[in-house]
Amino acid sequence: MADNAALLPPEPAIESDSLEKIVDRLATQGWAVTPHFVSGDVTEGLERNIAELESCNRLQPAAVGRGAGKVIEPSIRGDRIFWLDESATSAAQQEYLARMERLRTLINQSLFLGLNEFECHFAAYPPGAFYSRHIDQHANQDTRVVSAILYLNTGWMPQDAGELRIYVDDDDSYFDVPPVAGTLVTFLSDRFYHEVLPAGRTRHSITGWFRRRTLSPVVQ
Repeated sequence: MADNAALLPPEPAIESDSLEKIVDRLATQGWAVTPHFVSGDVTEGLERNIAELESCNRLQPAAVGRGAGKVIEPSIRGDRIFWLDESATSAAQQEYLARMERLRTLINQSLFLGLNEFECHFAAYPPGAFYSRHIDQHANQDTRVVSAILYLNTGWMPQDAGELRIYVDDDDSYFDVPPVAGTLVTFLSDRFYHEVLPAGRTRHSITGWFRRRTLSPVVQ
């Protein structure tokens, strides 16, 4: 970290029922942090879902890269994941996906981003695991437009660490978001580098992306 890095103060909380405020902040600053995005019942249901997947050994090591270039590289990324399937979801998953569909529609109406789908997976980081600094939009591809992470960690304490660190416009300035249950983080996928810091206990989330069809080749 550069010596001139500045830890930004957290933004004021967004009301959980105001999708419009999320869209406004995406438009003005490119990111939003929303505590209590879903109800406690939904959060608890999603926590149970990922715990059941873990107990059945259905989470798989996450890869880096895409296509034929995908590799498992724990020195870069240490989470285990399970992709959600809309045809076989729990009630909690259905409610979460429905809320994200409302957010997708509102983003399109307000920002004209042409988002046509939302994809997401459960993610579990065992104690000490991390994800090195990266950006979510793949090279030469512009399909991922808005990243969205919902945290599923009831009773998370500051000493548990495991924050999401978001760097501001490729600068060394950053802000940290604790992975507290019910908090949704959204940001423009092609703009913000970010990383997952090591945690002292298992860390759960749903990580996803609002996507569009590729409009044109991305020239590097």
